[in-house]
Amino acid sequence: MSLSSYIRNQPKPLLIAAGLLLMVMAVFADYLAGDNLSFLLFYLVPVYFFVWFTTKRLGILASILCGLIWIIENGAVGAHALYSHISYLNMSIELVFFFLVTYLLCTLKEALGINETLSRMDSLTGAMNRSAFYDLACREINRFERYRRPFTVAYVDIDNFKVVNYRFGYSIGDRLLCSVADTMRKNLRKADIISRFGGDEFTILLPETGAEVAQTVLSRIRNILLNNMDSNEWPVTFTFGTVTFLKAPVSVEEMMKKVGGVMYSGKDSGMNTIEHEVVNA
Repeated sequence: MSLSSYIRNQPKPLLIAAGLLLMVMAVFADYLAGDNLSFLLFYLVPVYFFVWFTTKRLGILASILCGLIWIIENGAVGAHALYSHISYLNMSIELVFFFLVTYLLCTLKEALGINETLSRMDSLTGAMNRSAFYDLACREINRFERYRRPFTVAYVDIDNFKVVNYRFGYSIGDRLLCSVADTMRKNLRKADIISRFGGDEFTILLPETGAEVAQTVLSRIRNILLNNMDSNEWPVTFTFGTVTFLKAPVSVEEMMKKVGGVMYSGKDSGMNTIEHEVVNA
């Protein structure tokens, strides 16, 4: 995990406190510098911290607060004691530049956020891609190590998907995949993680979900999916391989090997089923 990600994952009150501390340090340094040096650019440090690691709104508020403090501070040390037209002009230019930099920081963060989101999504279905799933699954394993709360992973394979492509065409196959992803999103919690793992394979990660609840939820999802396929006259079914972990797997790769094995066991026994196991030792 990068330093930036580590900081961003800290509790919000702690981040706000750190940002305020940086602001106090900038004010103190500005006061010590007196009227010999314009310290406005140094106020960008706490503003950057608020923008990058908290929210856009807090970043804008921090920027306004820093600008007001800078005006008051400069008045206190006498930097603009004469308040000539040139002094007003210089101060206005510096403030405009300061707020422009704040705006650019906010815009850059939003653009990078959009790019990061797109890089983690499957371009067809809008579900997460395999890379994003691995990252979030790794976090879930780490969280299990800390809190010892069970989680469940499902490996979903669409039975006879190739028949749809051959009989109806690839455009209908794409519609089917999108329908599957959309159905899962609408009928699962926001905290649940859905990814398109391969061509016609999906994965579902249910955080803090034990075996009994997982079986109920996934059976309901499968029934809804089957009803949607029937209503569209798409001749496919679904094989679910699900594993509830009461003991943390060594790695995501080991986790998926286990879940994939359960799913393929269901395929070998006739497909269109849910196979479930619990790992507790």
